[in-house]
Amino acid sequence: MLRHFNRAGGRARSIALALTAGGPFLLAPSAFAWPIGDSGDVTIENFASTAKDGSTFAIERAEFDNTNLSKDEIVKMLTPDTPVADERALVQKLKADKIAIPSIEIVAKDGAKIHLHDFAANQIDAGKAESLEIAGLDASGTEEGAPVSFKSGALRMEGLDLADALKAVGASAGAASKGRLSHLTWESLDIVAPDKDSGPGKTIHVALATIELRGDYDGDTFKQGSTTLDGLVVEPSSDSQFGKDLADLGYSKVELSMVIGADYQPGGKKFSLDELTIEGAQMGSVRMKANFGDIDPALFGADASARMAALLGCSISSLEIEVVNSGLFERALALAAKQQGASADALKRQWSAMVGQIAPALLGGDPSALKVAGEAQKFIDSPQNLTISIKAKNGALKAADFQGIDDPAAFVGKLDIAAFADK
Repeated sequence: MLRHFNRAGGRARSIALALTAGGPFLLAPSAFAWPIGDSGDVTIENFASTAKDGSTFAIERAEFDNTNLSKDEIVKMLTPDTPVADERALVQKLKADKIAIPSIEIVAKDGAKIHLHDFAANQIDAGKAESLEIAGLDASGTEEGAPVSFKSGALRMEGLDLADALKAVGASAGAASKGRLSHLTWESLDIVAPDKDSGPGKTIHVALATIELRGDYDGDTFKQGSTTLDGLVVEPSSDSQFGKDLADLGYSKVELSMVIGADYQPGGKKFSLDELTIEGAQMGSVRMKANFGDIDPALFGADASARMAALLGCSISSLEIEVVNSGLFERALALAAKQQGASADALKRQWSAMVGQIAPALLGGDPSALKVAGEAQKFIDSPQNLTISIKAKNGALKAADFQGIDDPAAFVGKLDIAAFADK
């Protein structure tokens, strides 16, 4: 079933490409009357076809408003048997004020079903679209006896630019990475999939309330962007190994949220990770910030060798990590104590003593080591929050500096390390 989702579902998702960027998803149409409206409008009605793998596709109605393609060209563009070069040329040529498809039905040979609701794209111009929307998608079937389903609410993309990606059809995968998107929102994802590691018929449930992405580019160069993910739920079968491991910690599911924000200054070759925060319900959170330098714009390009060279040339000036506990520490402590046959207080004292010995050793005897160890011990004693800050003494650490990491004292000597607990 999943392979049909990947194949047939991929065809459904590729409508955005087929109509605004390219990629076949329908077989040659049957002999229907497809009238062409006035002023370059094209309307397709009651279309149905059967793919070579036995899947069937049905579109009740599709409208191309003020398009520069003829009916025959649109049919050819959507036909998988069309030579890639011809198809690419048509997609690169395609312009339309609006494309609207209220409903798309796909039925795989094994009975898996996919229904896409209300596809709409606006201001399509040679692989670019001002906006693209899908009101929802429903899919269901089975995989090796286990039920499989995928449901999605509204998906909206703005500032979609796949013009350069279109040129990469048939070329290296790296070239296709030139696709750009200024804003994306996706709501109400709900997935039930097989959990093969737990045995036949077992499933895992994954849900996501919302995801939002923003990106700003100057040509191929990233300038700034953010990702916000809310309401991610991972719920395994209670009798799976994952489910049992969670139950040991007192959880039936994992509930997460995440925020990422980053900024790049091409002139100064500076990249800042402004925020990377992952938070778990009744668990706590981890937040990280970092500043990098000597970041060549090639790091964001399509050339793999240039990206690697740029990566090796970059530097890091600061890193900050904050851990906030909201229950996970106590649950992990209780589980460890149970497994070791010890009390929680005794295990706390053991962990604290270990930190007091290990931290100075790892930090090569640096004077800051005792303070870092002390703050970590304070967190273990009363686990609220712990922040660790690392800064390069000479402004930045380059790749060559990390080659000496096997000498802890020399490496740590290049850093200013501080820690703060329960602030």
